[in-house]
Amino acid sequence: MHPSLSQGVGYGVIVGLGAFFAVVMNIVTLIQNKFSRNKVGGADEFTAASRNVPLPLMIVSIVSTWCWSLTLLQSATESYSYGVSGGYLYAVGGAIQVSVFSIVASKVKANANLVTTFPEAGHLRFGTAGHLTYLWCGLSCNTIVSSVILLGGSAVFNAVTGMNSYAALYLLPMVCAVYVYFGGLRATFISDACHTFPLLVFLIIFTFVIYCGGSSKIGSPGKMWELLSEVAHHDPVDSNYHGSFLTFRSKDGGIFLFITIITGFGIVVLDQAYWSRAIASQSLKTSKAYFIGACCWFVIPWSMGLVLGLGARATSLMPGFPSLNSDEVTAGLSAVAGASFLLGKAGSTMILLMIFLSVTSAFSGELIATSTLLSYDVYKKYLKKDATPQQVLFASKVSVFLWAAFAGGIACVFQKIGISMGWLFNFYGCATSSGVFPVALTFTWSKLNKWGAVSGCLAGTAIALAVWLGTCKAIMGEINVDNLSDRWVSFAGNATALFSGGIISIVVSLIWPQEFDWNDIRNKSILTANEEKLIYEQGSGEVTELEEHHITNPKDQKAVEETGQHGQSFTSDSSKDDEGNGDDILKEEEREEYCDLEGSESLEEVEIIDVPQEENIPLTKLNKQFKVFSGLALAFAFAVSVCIPVPQIAAPYVYSKGFFTFVVIANIIWLFITFSVCVIWPLFETRKFIYGLFNRKKKIRNKLNLLLAEIVMVLRLESE
Repeated sequence: MHPSLSQGVGYGVIVGLGAFFAVVMNIVTLIQNKFSRNKVGGADEFTAASRNVPLPLMIVSIVSTWCWSLTLLQSATESYSYGVSGGYLYAVGGAIQVSVFSIVASKVKANANLVTTFPEAGHLRFGTAGHLTYLWCGLSCNTIVSSVILLGGSAVFNAVTGMNSYAALYLLPMVCAVYVYFGGLRATFISDACHTFPLLVFLIIFTFVIYCGGSSKIGSPGKMWELLSEVAHHDPVDSNYHGSFLTFRSKDGGIFLFITIITGFGIVVLDQAYWSRAIASQSLKTSKAYFIGACCWFVIPWSMGLVLGLGARATSLMPGFPSLNSDEVTAGLSAVAGASFLLGKAGSTMILLMIFLSVTSAFSGELIATSTLLSYDVYKKYLKKDATPQQVLFASKVSVFLWAAFAGGIACVFQKIGISMGWLFNFYGCATSSGVFPVALTFTWSKLNKWGAVSGCLAGTAIALAVWLGTCKAIMGEINVDNLSDRWVSFAGNATALFSGGIISIVVSLIWPQEFDWNDIRNKSILTANEEKLIYEQGSGEVTELEEHHITNPKDQKAVEETGQHGQSFTSDSSKDDEGNGDDILKEEEREEYCDLEGSESLEEVEIIDVPQEENIPLTKLNKQFKVFSGLALAFAFAVSVCIPVPQIAAPYVYSKGFFTFVVIANIIWLFITFSVCVIWPLFETRKFIYGLFNRKKKIRNKLNLLLAEIVMVLRLESE
């Protein structure tokens, strides 16, 4: 398809909006450092947002992180190719994994509350072998995910503006790296919220234009139904019932459902970006955030398929519709073609901005995730075991740019050899899904042993790749890039990876059960190896491990006791001064908060805006959370993957005009609920912080006015 916008627009969007978000995140970081107790200068704040992110911000971050360019483009491509079922089935494949992850997330808080990465838990349970295996799984997953995100974004920028694809592949990650470098994980959360708002607004605009009278080419569900029925007569779908685009009964659609479910598990469970968010959230809100986030996210790919995917297919026979070859469809450009044709340059601009926002939001999550793996699990664990928290923080920041450069480079390699976003979508389950059961069971099953975990990940991947290549040779007759992305070939490899990894890890562990005691991992972290971390007994205020550090200030002692009640830890972020006396438990900013200020009698007079701290959570509540969200996740998965699609797939049914209209209305209602949860709720929750910020400024002005009044009074007395 021919570009509808100039190259300058493409470069301007990436560089201009990238610079804008970098400035905004720097301002947010400055405000946070000045008015909040959570300083970005701390390693735990940079990588885990001090483990106290509120619920609404967690939800919108989960939604935004899962909104890759793949989410927006592939869901539309599936609807363009297979009809009304495509976008829905893609949404099923992604939402189930995120909701099921809410189960695992509850066990993270209960059984491994101080870990920062999932390979760290592998080290604490299984030693170096488990740690290196999980680290390999994490980095492999993040490599594929980063490539998928960037390839989808660059394809859209090239198609819409004619911008050089390789330039986009390098510029997109670099602009993300700038604001992640300064703000860390909390800035990523805030950036996610800023990205999700316009993305949802654009999606609502597309929906109303196409289905509520804004487009002369379609304009209503009834007109869409008529156009799709007409297209099916001229260009029917071979695998669909009666060749219709208005039926769920599809051979390829059914296999696609299985592929999305299987591959999605690997991408979620082995992606450190999801673990970072689970670790960063408040304990009793972790599972709730993932479950609600899954429900909200579901409507986004479903809407993309129902609106732009079907919109492109319905108008594909009209004069002037951009011609799409198979490579362009695989690259996800059907949504771009539909937006451009239905809304002209306005549509091209909106889809370009949507993809930019989805790419930068999702990729920023990958940056902070991989920088955490590289700093904690590589630098701290193997390169410099005695690294201080400040050195770990510096390594994290450097790793942000290292991963941005690496991801851009590997994506360029994939682009050069003809591997697209769609190809990687069909493949990534083969490379990642074998680790799903071992990693999840590390937090949930005490009998899992080291060799079950390690062999499940590594042997499962080897078996999956062998089956993938063998199936390609047997079915397609030849192994090449195009044949390896065939749906049935991909299904064989993906299914083998998931089930072989699970079977191997469970069987080996049942033969030689470990009988692991969760107390051996609870309240522990890799940082304890350097005697830099204070570990507190869960539910008590007593320090159970305090090595090398000593408390000299009574108020520091009070601060440590108060912090210990939350099961949290302080790390020393201040380096030693020239006389060697700078190794205190609290970093300087925190020490100032607890020390006497001029004219201050208590901590209440220190004008600091508090970020809500996590309460001491008994294990009974965390275990109850596990049970509740196990039931909810399974019920949600059964409803969206069995109750709704299976009867439609089984029945020889083509949507009537009335039923199709009902589906569109249900989609619009769900879309507005998601908008309320992801936009209105977070804004409402920030009211206390904003009020506190302005109230603090008011207090400062009042003090200045009093000071000026006193000066004037003194001057008058002296003059008299």
